[in-house]
Amino acid sequence: MKPDFVKGNEVGIKICGIRSLEDAMLSVDLGANSLGFNFWSKSKRYITRNQIQKWIPSIDDKIERVGVFVNADPNEVISLLEDNIIHVAQFHGDESSSYCEAISERFKVIRSVGVNDAKSLDALSSSNIGTILLDAYCPDKYGGTGHSFEWDIGERFVKENPQTDVILAGGLNPSNVSDAIKLVRPSAVDVASGVENDNGFKDQDLIKQFISAINNLS
Repeated sequence: MKPDFVKGNEVGIKICGIRSLEDAMLSVDLGANSLGFNFWSKSKRYITRNQIQKWIPSIDDKIERVGVFVNADPNEVISLLEDNIIHVAQFHGDESSSYCEAISERFKVIRSVGVNDAKSLDALSSSNIGTILLDAYCPDKYGGTGHSFEWDIGERFVKENPQTDVILAGGLNPSNVSDAIKLVRPSAVDVASGVENDNGFKDQDLIKQFISAINNLS
């Protein structure tokens, strides 16, 4: 089963690190089908529950809202899910398998893994989480760094785990996303810094180029 925002054989597009309603609306208008909201207070893309709650009426409910968490209190995560502030919880920290799986019994969950080498993915062989996000490993950074990893590691993981839906992240941008998809064959891609301007907000031209590169895959 693919992530809900992936329709048919298309590659899902998740724009992560949304910091304003303008960023959210821009991303959706240009073709994104999933938005990521960062609830880790140490992130430069951090937003609060109150902020996103104000934006929800303006965002089509068909657009998947993903909350990104780093070692959060599970009660905080569950509250956001139960109140329909977010549809999916993405765990991007050092959460244990039992932590992730307990929440996945009731809600949709994405488990993020920092990829340093092929051994980084060994622990996933016993995981019951159906959707895995592959990102570049950067100590203490927990994603959104603009760094990438060796895509052939992702390619092997996808081939060896056909039952797992893989979201590819890590240093993706308009100039490399097409090649990344052709090699790895993920269910979806996730981008943050690759479509941001110097001020850290989403850039219309970069989002347009990113999505166009995906839609024009041959």
